[in-house]
Amino acid sequence: MSLSPEESLEQNCLAQRWQSFQGDSGLFTIAETEFDQGTHFLAACDLWLKSTSKPWRLQFISASARPLNRAQLQKALADWPQYAHLATALISQYPATIDGIHHLELFDGRVNLCLMFGDAGAMFNEIAQSADPDLASHNTKPIDAWFIGTESPQLRQTISALSGPDTSMAGNTDFDVIAKTASPWYLDRAKPSQHKKTVAILGAGIAGCTAAAALHTRGYKVTVIDRHRMAGQEASGNSQAIIYPKLSVRDQPLPRVNLAALMLASRYYKPFWDAGYGEQCGVLVVPENAKVQQDFIAISERFSHQDSLVQMLDNAGLCALSGINMGSELGLFFPQLGWLPPAQICQQLLQRDSIPLLSADIKRLKQGDGSWQLLDEKNQLVIEAETLVIANAYGCEQFEQTNFLPVTQLRGQISLLSTSEASIGLKTVICGEGYITPAQNSTHNCGATYNKGLFTTALREEDHCANIEQMSATDNGLGNALGPQNTASMGGRANYRCTTKDYLPIVGPVPYVPSFLKDYDALRHDARKLVPTLGSYQPNLYVHCGMGSRGLCYAPLTAEILAADIAGEVPPLERELRLAMHPARFLIRDLKKKRI
Repeated sequence: MSLSPEESLEQNCLAQRWQSFQGDSGLFTIAETEFDQGTHFLAACDLWLKSTSKPWRLQFISASARPLNRAQLQKALADWPQYAHLATALISQYPATIDGIHHLELFDGRVNLCLMFGDAGAMFNEIAQSADPDLASHNTKPIDAWFIGTESPQLRQTISALSGPDTSMAGNTDFDVIAKTASPWYLDRAKPSQHKKTVAILGAGIAGCTAAAALHTRGYKVTVIDRHRMAGQEASGNSQAIIYPKLSVRDQPLPRVNLAALMLASRYYKPFWDAGYGEQCGVLVVPENAKVQQDFIAISERFSHQDSLVQMLDNAGLCALSGINMGSELGLFFPQLGWLPPAQICQQLLQRDSIPLLSADIKRLKQGDGSWQLLDEKNQLVIEAETLVIANAYGCEQFEQTNFLPVTQLRGQISLLSTSEASIGLKTVICGEGYITPAQNSTHNCGATYNKGLFTTALREEDHCANIEQMSATDNGLGNALGPQNTASMGGRANYRCTTKDYLPIVGPVPYVPSFLKDYDALRHDARKLVPTLGSYQPNLYVHCGMGSRGLCYAPLTAEILAADIAGEVPPLERELRLAMHPARFLIRDLKKKRI
């Protein structure tokens, strides 16, 4: 940027504005068109932290078409010793330089950095499209201040759409006013009330607990409700769960969401690994067949300069990193991943922020006067809150408000394999047809089955056999290292995943189905028709579920999407990908295909 960091702060009068900051939401948003070395961001953080206190929160949105990598950024910031104490936190969270939106939580949740790698015009257009389509009716805009350096025709078409009468600007302010283009259909809602500060979250698995932590960071008073007395007792109850990487070179929502989730998860869980929960031992993925092997080669070429994210290894590399003699010719290694005990992570998330957990079996939801009432099996009131998040996996089917969601209860069984003289040396998680973890208490966690239509948590010997067979099929060297196993007396655990038809999670506001179908009835006749309505939604009701076997990977990202939606923040993901995970997507698809 042409202006110095101090000049950008001064032109926006931020020192004066923040001394008397009284925002209803506690949120102040700065947008910057070129991140460069991050000095403008650090200067804003420095002033913000000195001028405000909790619960006020700064959201800083910045684009970079040619981002520095972590080493380059560290070298550049060494010339700014006045920001050294802040630069350390930024560098520790700085993501791999992959195009897309990256979400960073810094300084005890007081600062959120939405870092967008790519063309500034295109990226800020994503922000414009993700913002509330009815902002004009609320006489508000999402951006409070701009640091403007980089120019482009697209930026000149976007900045004013994100700016209101009180938005200030530093730098080049010669931008034309434009009208925001509408999407063929909206999945956004009217801007939520910032005064609804009590939240009940139904479900204490990884989905519910990450959501609780994200909302607590934003100043909400959160209570979690679960039928168990401790968090993480169902699908999140395995002793060793892995962050399963699933990359692709295809430009489709599923692999793009997987990539965004993977990158955030590796940063999100780093403090837990550092504290001794699980192990950041890396995850090694080997191809199941020749086609997958060719896909791996394409992935390695795409991410050839991102060794911190993924590395291609030959057989010698596989053997050296895994600690066992493997048979696969090649594999992908993800050095920033590993395994975690999800139940302990859930419990720590609640304990860290002193978030209460109520034990109750909720059977019915009732909308009260500006609140939601949660009723138990005796129809007695358990808790009442202004905002409700349903995060109880496939349990969402029991409520009339969410029973339209096409989720599937899918059984999975893991097996506890005895270590052998060879397998005890396993140093990393190995994935293929299934997965296996390094030894813990003389056993490997191995899994997992996918038993559709089977409803029992009792262990089955045939599933133990299936787990062993798929690991041997993954890599014959691994099978040889494990040696013979006694499946008749083998330990393990079985529970149920909550899956969706498109393999994507469900996160966002819950539509009011009868009115929503009327709102978008025109899509039955023309799937591409513009329907200029916000749609009808259940007031302050949200859902967060459907993560399948990738809960650990998805939950940090989807929890931030959910919390940003509730708090009225700019979301940490491109609009297309948010829509791909939106609860209303199933209704829209059914309307377009005339299934309803």
